[in-house]
Amino acid sequence: MRALVVGLGSIGRRHARNWSALGLGEVLVCRRAGRALPESLGVPYREFNDLDTALEERPDVVLVTNPTSLHVETARMAIDASAHVYIEKPLGHALNGVAELVQVARARKRALAVGYNLRFHPGLQRTRDLLRAGAIGKPISVRAEVGEYLPGWHPYEDYRASYSARRELGGGPLLTFSHELDSVCWLLGAPVRVLAAASHASSLEVDTEDVAEVVLSYADGAIASVHVDYVRRPPRRTLEIVGEEGTLRWEPDANRVLHYAPATRQWRVEEGSPTFSRNDMFTAAMCDFVFAIQAQPSIGANGEQGAAILSIALAAVRSANGGTVIDLRNESDSVRLWLSRL
Repeated sequence: MRALVVGLGSIGRRHARNWSALGLGEVLVCRRAGRALPESLGVPYREFNDLDTALEERPDVVLVTNPTSLHVETARMAIDASAHVYIEKPLGHALNGVAELVQVARARKRALAVGYNLRFHPGLQRTRDLLRAGAIGKPISVRAEVGEYLPGWHPYEDYRASYSARRELGGGPLLTFSHELDSVCWLLGAPVRVLAAASHASSLEVDTEDVAEVVLSYADGAIASVHVDYVRRPPRRTLEIVGEEGTLRWEPDANRVLHYAPATRQWRVEEGSPTFSRNDMFTAAMCDFVFAIQAQPSIGANGEQGAAILSIALAAVRSANGGTVIDLRNESDSVRLWLSRL
């Protein structure tokens, strides 16, 4: 298969290298003319500076890795060119055009996937398996946290110019760190209400929030809280589920899953494979996307699920801006349909 990578930032370079390393086929790249790469891509590729021209090459797959605000438009052009599409998270920065994108992809039988790669971390998969097996009984609460100092993400570039720092490009931790929202929903399903607080509290030169708290309420009474920020040093990511019969904790930084059983009053620690690397998630996600293209079972986020997570993230933004609770049961028919797919 021939893959076109649109945008060649850090994640675009990663996907291009992984596509080549997996032996999946030729790599094409569409990127802004004249912009130097921080390092050699290291794989053979053909470069284009215009998307229409690149799509005339009839790629089988388009990997959308440009700024979030361009995702939906780019994906729609790719679908119209008969390509299968993998979009880096989040699916977009607004719901404009999302319903049409999902509908057209389905009508034309094109795979549409969104890159929530944490689904491919063995630790989160193990946590989900234990939860579904009833290891801690009924889940009562979930706490997910992620924080990382934005200027440290890509030291080779000015963070202030990155999409993550700019509202008009779809930046801000509520959208950029929507991984956590997807992880919570992958474990518990769709919430019914969203309440959020967000602010720009640090000295970072961004025009988005840099810290936010989101509370998701579930129909059965369970509550999940999600913390995201652009300032934490050292970086941290963790997720804990409290159930009626114990607690599960996923610690990706330590690559382990912990299970507390009240009967023994002890934690059981399951260490992850010492050979696991962060890139393993991305290669697994790309292989899963190929499965989806072939209509094989897939655990990755499809277009409807990606749209659902985007809807929740945007509801959190609205809640934070308006100081109100957003009842997702009152959202549009499309949003309610997407949420039912989680």
